[in-house]
Amino acid sequence: MDSRTKPMFSAFLYFSGALVLIMIYYEAYPFWAELHLTAGLTDSLMLAIYKAGVMQNWWDVRLIALFFCTWSVMVRSGSSKEAQWQEVALPVGIGAALFFGGRAAGTGLLYVLMTLVGFALYLMGAIALGRAWRAMKAGTMDRGNDTFPQCERLIENRYSINIPTRYQDKGKMHKGYINVVNPFRGTMVIGTPGSGKTHSVYGPYIRQMIQKGYSLFVYDYKFPDLTQRVMNELLDNIDCYKGVKPEMYVVNFDDPLYSHRFNPIHPRYLQDPIDATEIAEVIMKNASKETNKGDDFFSLSARCYVDMLIWFLRIYEGGKYCTFPHLIELMGQNYKHVLLIMQRYPELDVKRNTFQDAITDRAFEQLQGQIASARVPLNRFVSETLYWTLSGDDFSLQINDPQHPKIVCVGNNPTRQQVYGTTLAMLMSQLFKIINRPGMMRCGVLIDELPTIYLKGLDHLINTARQNKVAVVLGAQDKSQLVKDYDKKESDVIFNTVGNVFAGAVKGETAEGLSKSFGKFEQETRSYQESDTSEHVTISFQQRDVLPASRIEALSQGSFCGYVADEYRQKIHPKVFCGEIISDGKTTHKEEVPQVVDTTKETIMKEVRLNYKRIRNEVYNLVQKELNRPDPEPGATAASS
Repeated sequence: MDSRTKPMFSAFLYFSGALVLIMIYYEAYPFWAELHLTAGLTDSLMLAIYKAGVMQNWWDVRLIALFFCTWSVMVRSGSSKEAQWQEVALPVGIGAALFFGGRAAGTGLLYVLMTLVGFALYLMGAIALGRAWRAMKAGTMDRGNDTFPQCERLIENRYSINIPTRYQDKGKMHKGYINVVNPFRGTMVIGTPGSGKTHSVYGPYIRQMIQKGYSLFVYDYKFPDLTQRVMNELLDNIDCYKGVKPEMYVVNFDDPLYSHRFNPIHPRYLQDPIDATEIAEVIMKNASKETNKGDDFFSLSARCYVDMLIWFLRIYEGGKYCTFPHLIELMGQNYKHVLLIMQRYPELDVKRNTFQDAITDRAFEQLQGQIASARVPLNRFVSETLYWTLSGDDFSLQINDPQHPKIVCVGNNPTRQQVYGTTLAMLMSQLFKIINRPGMMRCGVLIDELPTIYLKGLDHLINTARQNKVAVVLGAQDKSQLVKDYDKKESDVIFNTVGNVFAGAVKGETAEGLSKSFGKFEQETRSYQESDTSEHVTISFQQRDVLPASRIEALSQGSFCGYVADEYRQKIHPKVFCGEIISDGKTTHKEEVPQVVDTTKETIMKEVRLNYKRIRNEVYNLVQKELNRPDPEPGATAASS
């Protein structure tokens, strides 16, 4: 208790005691007169009280006395040793009964004793009540329901994402807002399966981004959960796009009827040999997770082989066969024939040098091992439906073009994660380079379950895309999962780059790291020493975690903690949050993902099979044509043939 307020509460207790003494003297005046304990001064005082009518309602006088007594001692005893409720009930009950029941004993000695003893007992019970109240409040804090003061203001702008929450602080429920005023600084969403990431975080992000006119790219790992949400939100809020309305595209590898087609290595995305090198690294990093553990000779050779074939398809006849299915088929051809063809193209000399020494030395076993390192991981991509989806060109990846805005949703299948993840990683790697350009419209990139794909240059996108209005949202179950599929250095860079973090229930090192980021506060602790004659209370302060790791590990579904980044024009305090996210409602439309191709299942599958045979024949004919073609004359360029 503040030392400045202590005298005030002491005065309340003195007033209560004085009122009880005056009441006893007034009501038992005949008893005091018989004992000759009256005097002229007291007689005058009693006469004045009688005329004023202050003591006529004896019930009110007793209640007032007990009120001031209770108020004073509860506050004062709150700084003493804590008490149990059992220590309160007996003295308060008996004391109140004697205090109010003494009136029935008349106005003699028995009345005086009953009133004084009752008040004393009640006073003892009130002191214990103050201690018990403190114990109850301390018990509430120990149950772990309380958090800390959080931002309760809605801080909004034309780009912001504002998510309503409710949280408990000092035993009371409060409403607040998670104000992501600058989503372009990147957002990380982590939480164990079932923690509520999709419903509580991705849902509000999708809705508000569409309402504020973003173009969108969504990686839907558990297709069609997010895709269906995006489509219905777009139907609800299509009028929010003031200019050109966006077109929506869906990629579904499992069913050609419900999928648009795209070509991740289209010639327009490969303007330089370096582009082929980068996409080859993405392919091999995703196709064979073993290559993530190190860059050994055969892993590097596999990338070089894929790199060489991609650039060959890019320069051959204007890139007419530059698709991923053609690349797979070309890799399946006799490697001696393929390398012989590559020798005819001077543009491929640098990329072919990795294999030239083995050819010169006739080290064919080594050469077979180098090429097999590329062939074996990519054999699983031989699929009629996959060839169909990856050999078309229904849309461009320039999704944030103000004249042709797009919303693109690509789905994965957990049972075919590695196959589909590789093709999606190619698409996203190209997407990152294309959308990160000045002069384009605001754009959102939402990637659920990031560790299921390897994305080269992700940290670079987060760092540089802020000025180009690209908001990246990344999802994972735990940081350790990201470390496993990337590496520790790269995952640390990604985590430390994002400015906004949402964390549901996470475990181990991830929870401990988040706990440290919340900081500490000073918690009051008390120790008690008692003797027969005195009682001593020692108050000290200790540094405690604002949000311990155990609290983060035990967060309920839909509850998230984390922190947000602010900006110069809109400061946020405090930036940290921990509470339950309030659902902002469901979509009005309840449509299913529509069929893309207007035909029957039998017809589309017939086209898929014909497309598969056509690609295989084109690659076979290409190889035979090049093998039978005479060598170019000196000075001629093979690429012009």
